[in-house]
Amino acid sequence: MPLAQPVRVLELFCGIGGCAAALPARSEVVSAVDIHRRALEVYRLNFPHPTAVRTIESLRDEDFRRWRADFWWLSPPCQPYTRRGRQRDLEDPRAASLRMLIGQIQRQRPRHLALENVPEFRSSQAHRELRQGLQQCGYRVLETQLCATQFGLPARRRRFYLVASLDGMLELRAPACTRLPLSDCLDAEPSPELAVPDELWDKYQAALDVVDSRDATACCACFTSAYGRSPVRSGSYLRTNEGLRRFSPREILRMLGFPAGYRLPEAIATQQAWPLVGNSLCVPAVRHVLGAIPELAETEAPKLPPCSSRQ
Repeated sequence: MPLAQPVRVLELFCGIGGCAAALPARSEVVSAVDIHRRALEVYRLNFPHPTAVRTIESLRDEDFRRWRADFWWLSPPCQPYTRRGRQRDLEDPRAASLRMLIGQIQRQRPRHLALENVPEFRSSQAHRELRQGLQQCGYRVLETQLCATQFGLPARRRRFYLVASLDGMLELRAPACTRLPLSDCLDAEPSPELAVPDELWDKYQAALDVVDSRDATACCACFTSAYGRSPVRSGSYLRTNEGLRRFSPREILRMLGFPAGYRLPEAIATQQAWPLVGNSLCVPAVRHVLGAIPELAETEAPKLPPCSSRQ
C-alpha cells in the first residue's frame, strides 16, 4: 500500500512558528512567509522550512501556484479588530493583506485553510467578506474560540479560529486536560533585568495584574506584543520572595505551550523578544484546530500539559 503524500503547508504571517510547532510530522511546510526579519530569524533557528521575507500583498498568483500548498495557515494582523486598537476593520491599511488573500483563496482554492485572530474579528466586516468568499467557493467552515487555559496553561489567551475545507472535516471535541502550575513555567535563574523598578510599582500598582509564584492556581493575563513597553494591559507581573518582576520571553513561550526544545537566539535582547512572543500563538490550541483536518489530525491525542477552568 503506497504511503500517503505529506500535506503541503503554507504558513502566511508565520511569525516565530507557532503553527510549525503544532504541525504533525507528516506535513511539509513549502514556505513560511512574514515581513518581520527578526521573527524569521527565530523561526529559522527552530525549523528547517523554506522562509520568505515578503509582504503578503507582494505575493503573486505564480507564487501560490509554485507552492501548490494543500493547507494554508493565516494569522493576519489583529490591530484592525482588537479592543486596544481603533477597530477600523477593513479601513485599516493592515487589513489589506487579508483582503488580498480572500481573492487568492477564491482563485487558488486550497483544499484546506485555517485562520487565527482576536475574538473581535468574528464580528468584523473582514470576517463577513472572508465567509462570503468561502461560501462562494463551496468550503465547509468551522469556527470556534479557544483559550490557552482550556489546555491547562497558566495564562489567558482567548482567540478566534476558523477552519475551512473543500473536503470533509472532523468534529472538534472539547479539550480535556489538567492544570500546569505556573511554577513549572518559570526560569530556574531569572535575569535581574526582569525586576520592576519601585517607581513603576508606585505609579501603576492599582492597575497591574500581579500573580504569585507560590500560588498553584495562578493564571496570568494575556501577554501582548506591548509587554515590557506598556506598563498595563499587556500581561502580568510576578511576585517572588525577591520582589516584583516581569516574565521572561522563555517563560511566556512555556505558558503558550511551545515545546521544551524551542529556542530563542542567544544574541536577541529581552526587549526584542517580548514583542515576538506576544504576537505568537498558543501551540496546543493550534494543534487542536488542526485536528479538524483529517490529514493533519494527530493519530493519537497529543500529550498536553496538565487544565484551568478560569478564562
